[in-house]
Amino acid sequence: MNEFELTITIERPIEAVWTYSQDLSRYPEWNPGVIAARQTSPGPMQVGATLAFTGKLLGRSYESQAECTAYIPMERFTSRSTSGPFLLEVDTRLEPVDGGTKMTSTYRGESRGFMKLAEPVAVRVARKQFEAANENLKALLESEPVPE
Repeated sequence: MNEFELTITIERPIEAVWTYSQDLSRYPEWNPGVIAARQTSPGPMQVGATLAFTGKLLGRSYESQAECTAYIPMERFTSRSTSGPFLLEVDTRLEPVDGGTKMTSTYRGESRGFMKLAEPVAVRVARKQFEAANENLKALLESEPVPE
């Protein structure tokens, strides 16, 4: 099992960070590893909701199903993959800080199949993709006008 944590401060109110980061249709705008993301279960996002992701890692496309395992609006969102080339849990927490929002994400994963063979490289590449996603999210949100 591989695990790492990334933290970034975004100079925007927690509501803006939460709303944008929870809009699955916008994931490809800021996450370079995601081609598409959507909720596959009916109703609002909540614990037990199911998600589908299409992405690319190490030049290979993948599809992964996931389940929301923690959901506290404006505070925490956790999902865990239930299928795909790797098992991945992403636990993201938001907290208001002076001048913005601190976002801390913990990534826990285990590769399977082809990805298992390339696991050391896959972990480094995935970490770089998640770091880039954080920087992209920060840049996109901070380029928007601050709501009054």
